Order: sequence, then C-alpha cells, then structure tokens
Amino acid sequence: MAPLDPAFTDYVAAQADNHADAQGWSPGLRERVQQSLYLLTAVHGPHETIKASTVATLPRQQSRRAVFRVTEVLATLELLNDDRPDPLDQWIHRRLSHVHPEIGEEALVWINIVRHGGPRRRPRSPATVRNQLSSAIPFLLACSERYCTLRQVTRGDLAEWLAQCPAPHNEAVALRSMFKTLKSQRLLFTNPARGVSLGARPGTVPKPLSPEAIQSMAEAAATDPALKLLIALIGIHALYPHQARALPVSAIDFVRGRLAHGDIDHPLETFTRQAAADYMELRRERWPNTRNSHLFISSQTAYSRAAVTIGWMQVVLRGLPVTAQRLREDRILEEAAVTGADPQHLCVMFNITPETGLRYIRFFQPDPADSDDASPSHLETS
Repeated sequence: MAPLDPAFTDYVAAQADNHADAQGWSPGLRERVQQSLYLLTAVHGPHETIKASTVATLPRQQSRRAVFRVTEVLATLELLNDDRPDPLDQWIHRRLSHVHPEIGEEALVWINIVRHGGPRRRPRSPATVRNQLSSAIPFLLACSERYCTLRQVTRGDLAEWLAQCPAPHNEAVALRSMFKTLKSQRLLFTNPARGVSLGARPGTVPKPLSPEAIQSMAEAAATDPALKLLIALIGIHALYPHQARALPVSAIDFVRGRLAHGDIDHPLETFTRQAAADYMELRRERWPNTRNSHLFISSQTAYSRAAVTIGWMQVVLRGLPVTAQRLREDRILEEAAVTGADPQHLCVMFNITPETGLRYIRFFQPDPADSDDASPSHLETS
C-alpha cells in the first residue's frame, strides 16, 4: 500500500525509532509498532489525527500492550484522537444506573465537580471520587424510593439515615460535600446537611499477621522473586507501598550494603540483599533492553519510564491473606513488641505521626473507650 504522504510516514517512523531507543524496546516490539504505524499513516494525512479505536482494530494490535505502544507514539507526536471510553466515567454511570434519573443527574453534577474541580475547588483523585460516590450511593438509592429530587430531602432524613449507619463518618463527609455543592450550584433551595457532624473518623487497631499468613507468604515468595523483594521492602524495611513502587534501581547499593533513596537509608541485611539479587537477575533476563530506572517493572512499564501501579502490587499479592498495608503494619507491630511499645520510638523509626504511633500501641495497651458502644449524635446543636 502506497502511503498518502510518504514524507509524513517517514517522519512518524523516524520518531518511533527515537522513542524505541529511549525506552529500550526489543527488536520484535519495534518491528510490530513500525508496521502498525505504517498502515495507519498510509491512510492518514499529516494534519489528520488517528483515533485510538482505529489502532485497536489493526491485526497486530489485538493485545492491550501493543495498542498502548502505538497510541503512546501517536500521543507523543500529538497525532492521537483518544476516543476510548473513560473507565471512571463508565463506573460512575453504572453506580448511578439504579438511582432515580433526576436524583442521578443532580448527583452527577456534584461528582463531576469533585472529579474535575470548579471555582476555588481543586480536582480530586479518582480514588477519592470512587470513595465519595460509593459512600453516597446507599443514601441516593434510599432517596429514590421516596423522592424524585434531592430538593425534597430534609434534615430529618439525613439524621435518620446517619443514625442507622454503623460508622457514619465517610457517609457524612460525602453527603455534606454533595449538598453543599448542589446548593452552591443553585440546584437546591436549602442545604439540609448544613451543621451535620462528621463524627469520629473510623479507626482500627492494627493486628499482627497470623502464623498461617506468614507461612503462606514464605511459600509463595520462594518461587516469586518480585514477591520476595516486595515482602523484604515492606515487611522488613516498612516502606509504604507507594515508596516501594517508586524505588529506583540505584536504591539497592550492593557495594555499600545500603538501601538508600531520599529519606530512606537502611542497612541491606541478608534477606533483602538476596531478594534484590534474585529479582535483579530476573529483571535482566526478562527485560534486557529496558531503560526504566524503577526497581520494580512489569510488561506494561518495562518499555516506558513509568512506575508500576498499585494494581501491579495487588496482582503480586493476589491469593495471599495479606495486603501491602497489612504487611507494613505487621512490621511496625513487631518493632513495638520488642521495644516496649514506645510510641515515640515508632514515630522516629517509621516516620509516622504521634496519633498513628498511639494507634499501634493500643494493640498492647487497649483503650477502654474502644469498647464503648455509645454513639454520639450526628447533628450539631445550633
């Protein structure tokens, strides 16, 4: 097939080669992407953007990984028309699908402002959007059984709803945000959530991992170098999950025997040293040409500069009776057990706040108030 504009096709091919060199693509990946780009640019002019949905239809682009690489090059060259559905937008509409249509439209105004921001309001993260809508959905469903608009909701409705929630802090935060936003957008006459108390933030007392959970992790780590190193970094060095994902290869200093990056500077003890050596060998065998400087990489990030996502970490821990956060908590509890449950020591060693330090100490020194069943009112007196 002769391209519409050979100069344009050659330009895209040259830029793709530069991109491949910078990201350390394998020869096979480079060839597949170049062939796909040739087909795309052969039927598009130099001033015409290419739809992401068109990329996905190419025979060689049936895998998600290949689609990503071609769209990555096109986006870099500002030639991509990304018409792919937004996963978060689809999730929001699914969650609102059983809510009364008018109430759903009102809630959508609120959640869009949470998501994209507005006057004097910064956009929030996708995780915050999901958490706030998830907290509000049960209330919206209950309203849909009685009302056809949130303008009909009263202060009494909110008080009744929050009173039946076991731990209503998250629900109160979401509902107060929703009604305040809708009032500011002049979709409500009054704000029924004004003065609603957020109550106490729900808290839990960390507990150590069971011997069975530790045994399961040890058995799984014996055959998975990535899991073994992850356990070492979080379960021994108590790194936060995001710190472990962002750690560069240079943080593992085998010569000096240190784990060092930013504020992190720990001795590289035997287990972590061996775990790092095993993982680095696997990393070199699987992705010999990668230019990614992060310690942990995946098939999705090996030929980019990005860090692995929390989703990658969840896959590594899949099937185990533990999360990355629980693994870190177990390490802090272990330190508390051998140092006399000193909260000040925990704060200094693990860079946590005094409030968080006391939260760990409560496992060893239970607070009688934790068993108090009294529930405060959720409406402040005015």
